[in-house]
Amino acid sequence: MRYALVHSPVVGPSTWRWVADALRTGGHEVVVPDLVTAARSGNPDTFAAAVVDAIGAGGGANLTPGGTVVVGHSGAGAVLPLIAAALTEPPRRVVFVDAVLPPADGDFTAGGGFLGTLRTLARDGVLPRWSEWWAPGTLETLVPDGRRRAAVEAELPQIPVSFYETPIRLPIGWCNRGGAYVLLSEAYRAEASRAGALGWPVVERIGGHFDIVNDGAAIAACIAGFDGRPAAT
Repeated sequence: MRYALVHSPVVGPSTWRWVADALRTGGHEVVVPDLVTAARSGNPDTFAAAVVDAIGAGGGANLTPGGTVVVGHSGAGAVLPLIAAALTEPPRRVVFVDAVLPPADGDFTAGGGFLGTLRTLARDGVLPRWSEWWAPGTLETLVPDGRRRAAVEAELPQIPVSFYETPIRLPIGWCNRGGAYVLLSEAYRAEASRAGALGWPVVERIGGHFDIVNDGAAIAACIAGFDGRPAAT
């Protein structure tokens, strides 16, 4: 199986490092694009295009037969429909891991109901690093291991608030393709419920939002476990 692991625009590729290692140990091919520069563009379309380029669609790369499983965490969920629609070979499945789940159609913004708060955090149109959005010690609570936390924190970018303001035009019928959801925290309970209503398989592994860092093997098992299960039609 070939997996593309898409990190949130406010973090970096190290958030997926431990899941990627576990998937590779299981014999899978894994692509983990570094999307920090694309996130700094403030444009969701640019962010999505960078993922497509990394996967190899449009570049003539030979993909694993049956397509790539595209996986996104947290805010990356906002652009997964754009990525899936742009691939020259349809993805085998699109997996949302404790991630934003866009509506079925129309336009929306990645900021959603949180956009007002984001605008108050921004200075000269630029957001502080994600760890500074919350009370001191939040990242320490989410990622207790000091070495892993340092690797994640070193990559946190400052990105324009425009990333969350720019309308995203959703591809028609995007959610009718194969999708799946992994729920890690109660904050995303409503998103997981919507995924289930779409007929997608949903796995609950309640722990913490950054368990992709804390327990990569367990999250890799959740993601790989969707293989062989019927996709929504």
